[in-house]
Amino acid sequence: MNALISKVLHEAIREKFWYVAEDSRGVSRIFFDSGAGSLVLKSAHAAIEHASRLSSYGGGGFPDSQWVDDIVAQARTAVADLINAPSPEQLFTGESATAVLRRLAEAILPALPDRSRILISATDHNANVDPWRQTAAVLSAKQLDVQLVRFDPKTGTVDLNHLESLADPRVRVVAVAHASNVLGAENPLREIRQLLQRAAPDAWLIVDGVHFIPHGPVDVQAIGADAYVFSSYKIFAQRGLSWAYANEAILRLPHYKLTPAPDRPPESWEWGFRNPADFAPIIEVVDYLAWLGRECFPIAASETGDRRRWVRLGQQAIRQYEHELVRAMLDGVEGTPGLRALEGVTLHGISEPEHYHLKEPTFSFTVAGWSSEDVVAWLWNRHRIAARGGDHYALETHRQLGVRESVRASLAHYNTVEEVRRFLQALAELLAEKVRA
Repeated sequence: MNALISKVLHEAIREKFWYVAEDSRGVSRIFFDSGAGSLVLKSAHAAIEHASRLSSYGGGGFPDSQWVDDIVAQARTAVADLINAPSPEQLFTGESATAVLRRLAEAILPALPDRSRILISATDHNANVDPWRQTAAVLSAKQLDVQLVRFDPKTGTVDLNHLESLADPRVRVVAVAHASNVLGAENPLREIRQLLQRAAPDAWLIVDGVHFIPHGPVDVQAIGADAYVFSSYKIFAQRGLSWAYANEAILRLPHYKLTPAPDRPPESWEWGFRNPADFAPIIEVVDYLAWLGRECFPIAASETGDRRRWVRLGQQAIRQYEHELVRAMLDGVEGTPGLRALEGVTLHGISEPEHYHLKEPTFSFTVAGWSSEDVVAWLWNRHRIAARGGDHYALETHRQLGVRESVRASLAHYNTVEEVRRFLQALAELLAEKVRA
C-alpha cells in the first residue's frame, strides 16, 4: 500500500463512498467507470438530502432564505479553495460543463478582433471543441480561424511543437483539457502558458478540467488559466452543477442575462437562481479532501494553515496513490501481465514508464476482433466489472488515433490494486477466447 495512504486509511476512504464495492442492487462489482461520473461521498449525498428539503429562494430576509444564501457563499469559497482561485467572486455556475463552455465561447468570440485565431485540442472532449467551432461559424463575418492542435501519440498530451507552429499574435484563445478523458494524460499547461506568453501574448487559456479534477492538485493561478471549468459529479458529488473560474477581463465581457438580474459577477453569469442542494455537496467534497490531507500529512496539517493547504495535501496524496494504480495496470500485478504486455490489446496513449508521471488512472484500448461494446458487456457479464465503450464524446481524439471507439477503464483513488489485478486477469481470459469476427 502507498506510503501516504495506508491499508487502514484506504479502507476508511472506501467506507466514505456509496456503492464502492456493490451496486445499488447489492451486486458485488468492480467500478472502473469514474471517467463517466465518480462515486458519491456519503457526506455529499447527506448534504443534498438536507438542502433539498428547503423550498426557499435566496435573497429573502428570513432564516431559511438566508441559509440558502449562506450555502451558496460557502460553496463558492470551497471551490476557490479547491482550485486556488483568487476570489470566490470569480466563480460562476451552470447546469453542465458543456453549457458553461458554450457560455464562455459566446461571450469571448464576439469580443475578439476579426480574423483572430482560436486553437482547440485533439485531446479534448467535444464540450471544449464544438462551442468554439460552432460559435465561430455563427460569427462568420468575423472570419475567425479555428485550428486543431494534434497530440503526441507517445504521451497523449498536446504536441507542443505543433502548437508552437500555429501560435502567433493572431491567437486569442487556446482551449485545452487539463487531462484527456480518453488518453488519461495531463497536458503541460504551464509550458503551454509560457509558449503563449512568447508567441501569442494576448491569448486566453481556457481549460476544461472536468476529467482532471478528481486526480490531483489544481492551481489556476500557477498554471495561468484565464478560465477553468469542471463538474461536481466528476469529483465525488452529483450531476446538475458545473463550475467556472474566469479572470476579471472575461467576467466583464458582455454576456446574456435577464435585465433585472444582478449586473455584477458571478451572479450576472448565472441563468436563474441555483438549487442549494446542488451547492451543498461540493462543500463536503472540499472538506473531505482537507480531511485526507490532515490524515496523510499529520505533522504539516498540525501546523498553522488554512483549508487550501490541507486540500492541496489531500490532492497530492490522491495523485501519489493513483500513480500506484497506473503502474499496476500498465506493468501488471504479482505475475499477472499488465496492459502493455497483453497481445491483442492496443493501448492508446502513455505506455512507457518514463511518462507514467503524466498519467491519470484512465486507460483506453482496443481489442483485436472485438467491438468496445462487446468487451464491456463481456467484462460485466462474466466478472461484474463496470467499464465503458464508445467514443466518450472525444471525436477528435479517436480520429487521430485512427479508431472510431475504445474501451475505457477509468479509476479513482477509492479503487484498489487488487481490483486492477482482477481486471487484468479478466481481460487475459477474454483474449484467450476465440477472436470474434
